[in-house]
Amino acid sequence: LRMAVNDEMGALEDLLLAAQEHMAPGGRLVVISYHSGEDRLTKNVMRSGRLDGKHDADDYGHINRPWKLETKKPVEAPTEEVNTNTRARSARLRVATRRNEAETK
Repeated sequence: LRMAVNDEMGALEDLLLAAQEHMAPGGRLVVISYHSGEDRLTKNVMRSGRLDGKHDADDYGHINRPWKLETKKPVEAPTEEVNTNTRARSARLRVATRRNEAETK
């Protein structure tokens, strides 16, 4: 209910697209998500540059990848942290670096 009332998914979508549009090459995007929907959306944008996860390709079939993934899999809290802080169980951290136009293909 809280997520719908606050439009948290819409805000995350806006943030991810704005970061892609306004971040300089070499800038790092770091996102901690606490819900699988948030994590999926973040993963899609970091892998393909689009909210739906589909890749854009040019006329030659070169895939446009505006982000370089720094974390292949999300970083999760260690067991010791989860034992002392149960809310950390669902946290997922993803990191990507903004590529310049020449590197996106």
